Amino acid sequence: MQAPAVAVLAALLLAALLVAACGAEVTRTIESARQFADGVASNADPPVPTPDQPATVGASLESPEAQTLMVSLRELRVAARRSDVEYDRRDWRHWIDADRDCQDTRAEVLIAESMAPVSFAPDDDGDKCRVIAGQWVGPWTGEVFTDASDVDIDHHVPLGHAHLSGGWRWSPERKRAYANDLAEPVSLQATSAPVNRSKGKNPPDEWRPDEFASWCRYAADWITVKEQWDMTVISVEVSALEEMLSTCDDARSWGLSGPPAR
Repeated sequence: MQAPAVAVLAALLLAALLVAACGAEVTRTIESARQFADGVASNADPPVPTPDQPATVGASLESPEAQTLMVSLRELRVAARRSDVEYDRRDWRHWIDADRDCQDTRAEVLIAESMAPVSFAPDDDGDKCRVIAGQWVGPWTGEVFTDASDVDIDHHVPLGHAHLSGGWRWSPERKRAYANDLAEPVSLQATSAPVNRSKGKNPPDEWRPDEFASWCRYAADWITVKEQWDMTVISVEVSALEEMLSTCDDARSWGLSGPPAR
């Protein structure tokens, strides 16, 4: 074969090899891009929930009640826990006798939540003022109490926490109304004294009931009170409440004692 012909053939072979190599590289590039896109899609942030499609955490929230609670939680205002004034429990006056029937707020809650008729301390005038006995079921432990002295009336969202969640700005009248709130049934709850004192003023990101069966109702009540009184939340508090709400599709998680009596 003559030299020019050899050169032409070599050039043609080189071009063919280059074309094949480019084709393989293009194929690899396309496949890499597809895999990358799939990875981005799988790791992308989930869509922002809307009232029609609430976000879920953990297990799917199937019950309408849990879905509604999740929407309410997402609508609470997020702001730092703070106060420009020092908390003073005396600013949140309780217990008062709002309707002047001699039964103060504590007595009203004990009467409303007792599972049996209550007994009152003897009174020379025959008035029924101070509750001394009844039957109460601790919402977070399932314990049954018959002696009123074993029961605390718990501010479900504690006064000290309410103070840091915007309550420090409230007027004395509004603070007093919150501290004696009988309009919202879950604001005040007859609770085991040791449990109430263990909880203190801690929010759900710092304290929650030991019993798993109490988590859903505890979170539900917390969200209800915060929504009712327009209190703020912080992100870790929201996360803790989301975790507790994720138990709501388990029928056992709505509380050892069931819903409040009133």
